[in-house]
Formats: sequence, C-alpha cells, structure tokens
Amino acid sequence: MYRSQTALVVVDFRQDIHHALPRGIELAKKFGSELTFVTCAYQPVIDLVPTDSDIDIEQIKLEAIAHYEDKLRTLVEPYLTEEDSFDTNYEIIWDKSFKKGLVSYVQNNQFDLLVKTAHHHSALQKLLFTPTDWALLRDTQQTILFVKKGAWPTSTSIMGAINIESDEAHQKLNREIVDATVELAKSCESEARIINVFPWPKVDIDKFKYLFDRSDQFLEIKNRHRQAVEAYLSDYPELKDNLIIAEGLEPEETIPELVKSTHSDLLVMGCV
Repeated sequence: MYRSQTALVVVDFRQDIHHALPRGIELAKKFGSELTFVTCAYQPVIDLVPTDSDIDIEQIKLEAIAHYEDKLRTLVEPYLTEEDSFDTNYEIIWDKSFKKGLVSYVQNNQFDLLVKTAHHHSALQKLLFTPTDWALLRDTQQTILFVKKGAWPTSTSIMGAINIESDEAHQKLNREIVDATVELAKSCESEARIINVFPWPKVDIDKFKYLFDRSDQFLEIKNRHRQAVEAYLSDYPELKDNLIIAEGLEPEETIPELVKSTHSDLLVMGCV
C-alpha cells in the first residue's frame, strides 16, 4: 500500500510562486505526514574573502542560514492552523548550487514524498520542468509530486499510467503506480483511473493487406494490453470500469490528451 508518512516540501526563493506549500500541507493533513520544508542558501561574498582575512566566514554562514530559516518560517506559517496535528521541520541547505544541494540532500535522506512547484523554463517552452526538476527525476529515486496550481479541486480525478513491459522492474513499478493512484484517490475522495497507451506500428496497409486484417489485429493487440493491465487491478475490482486502453504512436502526446479529456487533476507515472 502507498503511504506518505514523511514528506519534503521544496521552497525555491528564486521563484515568486510556491504552489507546493498548500498542496504539501493538505496532503500532510490527509495522510498525517511529518512535513519538512527545505530551501537552499548561499552567500557569494564568501568566495571573495581572502584566505588570510580576519572576516569570520563561519559567522556569515550562520547568519545567512538563520535569515533563510526565518524567511522560510514566515512563508510557511500562514498556511498552518492551530488544528494541524502533523510535525513540521525546517532545513536550510548550504550550497552555491540549488540543484546540486537539493539533489544531494534528497539522496542522503529518506522521504515518502517530495512536493515541488513546477515552473516554466525559458529554454524549454513546452515543458513544465526546470533543470532542478530534471535533476531530481534523473538523479534520485524519490517519489515526486510536481504542482502547477495551488488549490486542490473539490472534485478530483486521479489517473495512473502504466507500461505493460514484462520485466520484473516494470512489474514492480506498475504495482506501485496502481497502489499510489488508489490510495491518493481514497485520501482525496477522488475517482481513480488507470491508463495504458499502446503503439500502432506504421505499416503500409495496402502493400501488406494480404498478410493480416488490420481491424482484427488492432483488436487483438488492444485486448492483449487490456488483459495485461487487468492483472494489476485484481486487488482493485472497482477500477475495472475505469480502465482506459488507448492507441497512440507517441505516449508523451497521447497521455496529456487523455488527462485533458478525462479532466484529471493528477497524473501518477514513473520510470525504472
């Protein structure tokens, strides 16, 4: 079963919007999670101080960390109420690179969930992820929730996307995706859906039509995928009517289209 007993909420003060804060706090209320709020700090002036200087570099560091912790608390506390029963912690990472400092911290600490605001990056207009986001995806094994809007909808639909590759790593990942989708849907009083996108090979039908009947082969492939996906849903019979098997040459295009057409507010997916 999916659990979220410890969660890390990332705050990047280089950005003006922090959608991850209310979302992380709301999930902590639903799961009873312990919340840690983290940001990175550094004072470049330290790099300019000569090695033989009398300037107390350690004091500069301590004062900067204290400043950013106060700044972090000031940002977070308006989102908290007296009724909140979960524990909160504040961590300041000292590193001149926000990306490297955060990745190192995540690698050396264990959290059930990392919550981070997704921002557009000027060099990647079609993508929501910044270089820091990509580094977290690529260099950690952390479960990550990227948030691009603050308020959680009152009626939520959650979609899990799985790949039916037969190797053990994909099978384990698929089970985790289904479990997470169901548990999140229960906690958020939402509807859960599972999708699988299968490719239809580009074939010159007229040239090779004597080899097969396209419609029959299409149905055969689709049914094979449906049977494979249904095997992962054996513990969740309520999902049988919420299963979508879709044809698409490019999953990265087909899945967003399905998210929009089903009005899903959260997509659960992963990689091995």
